[in-house]
Amino acid sequence: MPRHASAVALLSLAAGIAAAQAPTHPLDGLSAREHWRVRDALVASGRTDSTTQYLYVGLHEPDKAEVLAWRPGQRFRREALVHLVQGGRGYEAIVDVTAPSVLSWSDAPGQRYMTTDDEEALASRLALADPRVRDGIAKRGITDWSLVGCWVANHGYFDLPEERGRRVVPVLCYTEQGRALGYGEFFEGLVAVVDITGERVLRVIDTGVRPLSGPVGEYEPEAIGPTREAPNRVMMVQPAGPSYTLEGHEVSWQNWRFQFRIDPRRGLVVSQVRYADGGRERSIMYQGSLSELFVPYMDANPPWNYQGFFDLGTYTALFGGIASSLERGVECPEYATYVDAWVVTPRGIPRQRQRAACLFERHAGDVAWRHGREGGNVIDARQRTDLVLRMYMTAGNYDYLFDWVFRQDGTIGVDASATGMDATKTAAGTVDDERYGRLVAPGRVGMNHSHFFSFRLDLDVDGTANSLHVDQLRTQRLPAENPRRSVWTAETVEARTEREGMRMSTMAAPEVWRMVNPSVKGPYSGYVGYQIDSHSASPLLATDDYMLRRGAFTEHMLWVTPYDRRHLYAAGDYPTSHPAGDGLPAWTANNAPIVNRDLVAWVTMGFHHIPRPEDWPLMPVATHRFEIRPVGFFARNPAIDLPKR
Repeated sequence: MPRHASAVALLSLAAGIAAAQAPTHPLDGLSAREHWRVRDALVASGRTDSTTQYLYVGLHEPDKAEVLAWRPGQRFRREALVHLVQGGRGYEAIVDVTAPSVLSWSDAPGQRYMTTDDEEALASRLALADPRVRDGIAKRGITDWSLVGCWVANHGYFDLPEERGRRVVPVLCYTEQGRALGYGEFFEGLVAVVDITGERVLRVIDTGVRPLSGPVGEYEPEAIGPTREAPNRVMMVQPAGPSYTLEGHEVSWQNWRFQFRIDPRRGLVVSQVRYADGGRERSIMYQGSLSELFVPYMDANPPWNYQGFFDLGTYTALFGGIASSLERGVECPEYATYVDAWVVTPRGIPRQRQRAACLFERHAGDVAWRHGREGGNVIDARQRTDLVLRMYMTAGNYDYLFDWVFRQDGTIGVDASATGMDATKTAAGTVDDERYGRLVAPGRVGMNHSHFFSFRLDLDVDGTANSLHVDQLRTQRLPAENPRRSVWTAETVEARTEREGMRMSTMAAPEVWRMVNPSVKGPYSGYVGYQIDSHSASPLLATDDYMLRRGAFTEHMLWVTPYDRRHLYAAGDYPTSHPAGDGLPAWTANNAPIVNRDLVAWVTMGFHHIPRPEDWPLMPVATHRFEIRPVGFFARNPAIDLPKR
């Protein structure tokens, strides 16, 4: 870079930092200036060197008691949690941002740090330099090697001897011939197994040449053909401006109050959620966020049998933070408030991620409540308006949409939507092509897979001491003299230990889960509470399958654990190349009591995906959701007072 251009860039960067808003709340995300302090502290400590790459820099939250005791205007602690790699080893540091100074420095366990661009490039170079790989590519008719590249298929782990204490990955190579907006075509059946730690190719698998079908998933106008006529425009406007207030990252809307930030690994983190009821703010949730996203594929053949992606714990650094920039007026309404975030480059330099989240009110002709009287001639109804906090995530071939929806009736909805491009492989033209997937395009098989989302919900229903009550819906047989043969009843049991807090709800044995405060009586009976209404697919894998053991949080739709600020990720802090048992299985091994304690609920929401031609080349948005609803928290419908419009 020319010297004058460098100077301009530095001036521009300095101006951006000066304009950045200083944190005003203990749970605000790190500012650009704070990111620089983190980097400066680590450099000054002498622990980093020229090989250092920053994988994650985020807020190291103060303890919950500190945050709850804090009042506006008071000082608060600012610390950063840093994951980094240097010299082929991973490290974790905690930095005092205010001082600044390094408070702690420790090794990451084994070879389990997040993956990096440099690591992917190394694996590609090693594969392409291997004569067996080059011979396999040549056999597939490739002559233009300038269009050939390789890609790490997955950072899986099955506890094989070659994997222990090392990073061993399957590598696929491809040609970008003809590619525009889709993907280059992989050379199906050719796999290099690469030891990144030892910088060597362990073996090459070649199951035979398959005909190339051309670039994958092209969706540029020339490929898809003419677009249809646009429908008449539907305007979404808010001429008087928003009815919420946003001070820093604290939101007030209708009766809701909450704070949020955008974390590079967790995405939207919603904190200190309260509801104003009769002039008193009542706590509902201390914090809610995404915890992990696990996508296992369902093919018995390499490298697909290896593929189970922990998108948050492994690929955050590759994504440059999981929140991607939003397109104004397309992914959120024009009138939305757009919120930027700060992420870091591999060198630890802060960069602004523009429009990383959006906040807006939504009314789509829905009603909050309705009742008809006098034969339906008289209707009482009230318009429903929601407040939506939204983030998108681009994770390789998939894109995910996450909404936190605040409703006027005291309900919080959480939507997780999937779109993007299915992972496919080249068809062999045999009857086995659709054994592990479906043909979605000529010569392309969309592979069967599952998506599992884990959400961490630190519910504080009218205070921090809560218990889990389980309403089990059971069939009751009636006596012979009753013309009715059966009814169902709700039998309530209290989960007393973590093991009893591991729950599944099925069609045959449905359950309703309530987090209650046993110190606060409900308006009529029982205790005040909030109910988790969720549905999830089960993993459908054998219990001794190592893929299931690594993603063991999927075995239960609900887990409940005592609060621990160190426990943030359902699959553990370091899921990359990790052996089984990290995260929730390890934390619950002692079966701690969960009665009348500060508790965290972990909600697993998952779905299975059998690809279809209508998913190609880009799949329509598919949405799955759960809700947190008040049960005995209010004395009546809290939205009954909505004005008539």
